[in-house]
Amino acid sequence: MIIAIILSIIGLVLIYLEFFLPGGIFAIGGTLLLISSVFMLLIEKIQIIYFIIYIILLISFVFLTIKLALKKIKTNKDIFLDSNQEGYRASIYKKDLIGEIGVAFTDLRPSGKIFINETYYSATSKENFIEKGSKIQVIDGEGANLIVKKLNEKKG
Repeated sequence: MIIAIILSIIGLVLIYLEFFLPGGIFAIGGTLLLISSVFMLLIEKIQIIYFIIYIILLISFVFLTIKLALKKIKTNKDIFLDSNQEGYRASIYKKDLIGEIGVAFTDLRPSGKIFINETYYSATSKENFIEKGSKIQVIDGEGANLIVKKLNEKKG
């Protein structure tokens, strides 16, 4: 019975990992281990009441594992959606930031962070290199980045 319990625990861990490392291998392996644990109990010829209790507990733990994994995924998703990336995507589709002037928060070689209107964004420079602190202007957006160019600091 100990071997069946160990197989079940490993199977539950593999099912949990499948939510974070998708591809199907962990889910298949976890399911096979859970089924193997049930067959191990059948081979051991334990009393039917213990077998039924084991099956009920196993199903409960599978649902709890899935619920825990989904809760963890939702927590991670909420963290991402609360970041500036979501606001950035909404803005780039509206083209609101094109033409805005800001400051290079990090060196852009060619990618880095910029600061516009009290918000940080990921950006890629049109040139190869823009130094930290340089004034920049947004000229476009591509994927998860704003495309920027360096503004000449000379007033004319």
